[in-house]
Amino acid sequence: MSDALERLKQRSRPSVKSRDTSLDSGSPDTSISRNQEPQIPNNSENQATISFQPLQTKQSTLRLEQGVSSRLQEVCRENGICREVLIEAMFEYCEANPEFLSAVLSEAITKNDYRQQVANMRRAKSMMQKFS
Repeated sequence: MSDALERLKQRSRPSVKSRDTSLDSGSPDTSISRNQEPQIPNNSENQATISFQPLQTKQSTLRLEQGVSSRLQEVCRENGICREVLIEAMFEYCEANPEFLSAVLSEAITKNDYRQQVANMRRAKSMMQKFS
């Protein structure tokens, strides 16, 4: 056993070139906001540049009311589009038309308040069952 240990200790290790550890002098530009979205070119320009602009998406999960989800899916099926694209288009339209955005936001605030009440009731019921 000691012979094997001696052979391991005396074995020569391969040499590796030392790497350059100097830092680049150029720093990345941090003045641009990360939330800026690229401008979508006109339709004729869009067709020519599709292959040059990679699509960047972020996966997210949506919790929708069952009735809303089925109606949304039906609209998408009838028009041959996916839900995400429809929601993106609706949002961009609302951004461009502030009067629609304010109407949508007032409805969203009402729905959000209702969902918060339902969540609080569920939480209270669960706590009552747990501690009873």
